[in-house]
Amino acid sequence: MKSVRVLLLGVAVTGLAGLAYAAPTKLSNIGDSISQGFGANSIPGDHPDLSFAQGTSEDVGSLFLRFLALDPSLTQEPESVSGAELVGGGDSFAAQASRVCAQAVKPDHVTVMLGGNDVCNRDRSDTADATANMYSLDTWLNGLRAGLDQLAACLPAGATVHVLSVPRVDFLYEAGHDKSFWCFDIIWPVAGICRIVTAEDDPARRAQIGARIDEYNEATTAELAAYDTNANGRNPAGLHILGDWEGSIDDGGENTSIGAFVFGEEDINGVDCFHPNTGGQSKLACVAWSSTSEGAGEPTVCLQ
Repeated sequence: MKSVRVLLLGVAVTGLAGLAYAAPTKLSNIGDSISQGFGANSIPGDHPDLSFAQGTSEDVGSLFLRFLALDPSLTQEPESVSGAELVGGGDSFAAQASRVCAQAVKPDHVTVMLGGNDVCNRDRSDTADATANMYSLDTWLNGLRAGLDQLAACLPAGATVHVLSVPRVDFLYEAGHDKSFWCFDIIWPVAGICRIVTAEDDPARRAQIGARIDEYNEATTAELAAYDTNANGRNPAGLHILGDWEGSIDDGGENTSIGAFVFGEEDINGVDCFHPNTGGQSKLACVAWSSTSEGAGEPTVCLQ
């Protein structure tokens, strides 16, 4: 089908011909512990009220609250689960997508943020290649397609699927390392936090892992474009499939997407020194909102 571009709030929105964009009436989200607000208030456990995606606390200014301000009748039915991977496990992208599709009232906007556990759950490599145990791009893309195909088949025509890029776990390492010796000397070894980077002393090897995450994000962006235009024939209902990735830091994309966001020690909680605190969640909400049709703009404006 022929693609068209609709100008909405000063932002060009791509969709399939004949399908006008409408603001959402129901949200859902697919994600992991970040979407669940894990440890955001420095208390162990999930705190979904402090999530950048589904949060209800004004301290965060979540995507839900931002959309709610536009339509007070908006509802949400989240599906994110702490520990989830994009590729594997019982809470994978495909598994959570099936739960979204099983909702009695289907959402017309789904936020997806997965991938951190796909990296952190891999064993540290003992070879010269620090990324040797990480998923291949083919495996990654197959996991992405498995979720997108289900959403494309069940969501109402014209709905939006907003796929956010994967955070750089090597940046989270740097933020936690700067926060306190307690983090890297005690918490990380004892709790086994993301050992693919926290057990890696060589910054060059951690950077290799970060570069592979950039590759995931680049490949995801290309795949989203193929779905959005239905160039791959997998989006016949005309869902609006968008991402937030604007390029790596090396390409000048610092803080323009979740995957290129540089966490500071002030953005990390004191529980595991690896998840965003309330302030960090607020910044993620800011960056994510900037890539929606309603909130498009430079994320640096709301990060100042």
